[in-house]
Amino acid sequence: MSEFDAGAGDLFGVLGARFGEITYPAGTATTPQVLREVLFVITHRGAMRAELADMTFRTGKGEVALFLPGDLSKLRFDDAQLTRQSWFAGQLRGLTPAMRERLWNLPRRKAASSAITYLIREALTCELTHLTADGALLDALATAILLRYLAEVESNPKRFPQSLELARLHIHRNVEQRLTLGDIAQAAGVTPPHLIRLFRAHLGTTPMEYLWSRRVTLGIELLSSTDLSVGAIAAHCGFSTSFHFSRRIREATGVSPTQLRKGLTKTGPTPEEPG
Repeated sequence: MSEFDAGAGDLFGVLGARFGEITYPAGTATTPQVLREVLFVITHRGAMRAELADMTFRTGKGEVALFLPGDLSKLRFDDAQLTRQSWFAGQLRGLTPAMRERLWNLPRRKAASSAITYLIREALTCELTHLTADGALLDALATAILLRYLAEVESNPKRFPQSLELARLHIHRNVEQRLTLGDIAQAAGVTPPHLIRLFRAHLGTTPMEYLWSRRVTLGIELLSSTDLSVGAIAAHCGFSTSFHFSRRIREATGVSPTQLRKGLTKTGPTPEEPG
């Protein structure tokens, strides 16, 4: 931590930022892993398909992708050509409940603006030339990129439909409650069948599967960041039993909650052999 970081207090930002560039051979896939940091990726060539616990999306040339702590991600890259990307990763600090809600409600991909592209290139140049101010400059640039992404999305009226946003917000705020499809549809002001169509069209999933995926994501985050028992985490995440929670965690990650807690990985996709 630099002397600048030491005096920064609890202001929101990215700490310990690292920037880099990577090229994936055609058909490369990564093993599923839980992220403990924010990861921001811009694709310059090729394409990437990202499978998260609660959504699936694809980014191509000139698009950025945002991954947040607690995400369970599996990536697959263009089968026909190399995929070249720039990225940064780092810890989030000063994350208030209000800021957390704003970040976790963001769309996970969008077109890369000229401002974001410039900031990433500037950071890569600083990294290459060791002009980092003991890391403080990289942290500042990573924070600027993340806040720029947030500002661009929030100022753009062409986001998800309002009813979908209301449904997601209701789920996020009541994830520990016993929610039904009817409850979520009522909060969104639409009928259950219409809500299902919205979720499938924009997120590639259903409202109830989205709810269970959010519960799993929250559970994974609590396993990594607290010493709460598995039973306490299960109850906090809206699971009626520890068995149901453990089964969902195993379905999502391939391991039990206890094994997951012992072996959580840090940022850094691990590629499998191209298939």
